[in-house]
Amino acid sequence: MKQIRIVLLATILLQILTGCSIAEELFTEAEQGDLEVAVNQDTGEGAMELVTPTITTADNEIAIKVNGIDEDKTTFISVANETIFEDKMENDKVYTFNIGDINDALRTDYDSKIQLIQTSNDEDSGDITVFKQVRYTVEQE
Repeated sequence: MKQIRIVLLATILLQILTGCSIAEELFTEAEQGDLEVAVNQDTGEGAMELVTPTITTADNEIAIKVNGIDEDKTTFISVANETIFEDKMENDKVYTFNIGDINDALRTDYDSKIQLIQTSNDEDSGDITVFKQVRYTVEQE
């Protein structure tokens, strides 16, 4: 994940200073793929949707549903940049996660994000093959 942030920041700076064409020449095809993930916040097959797009500060859970993802691959789910799930997921099944003890997961001044990642080697350090991100809203109770 740190690599994606670094690539994104470097690309934005290059685009601001020199234009898009130079950025394309400087990055390998694999790095351009990472850049696509960072910029589009969505790559690969499948979709993730929030079953609970809005929660309150008293809620400790958030629910998602996935469809069209590779059920044979390990899926990593992160909330507010903290990994909370690392296992295989089934399509069209609702998954509920406890987020009450995650720092920044229940912020009311910022829409926190939940991310789904699958990698080529089922390790969190592998090349990203699927990346989905959605934001949820927390309202003061």
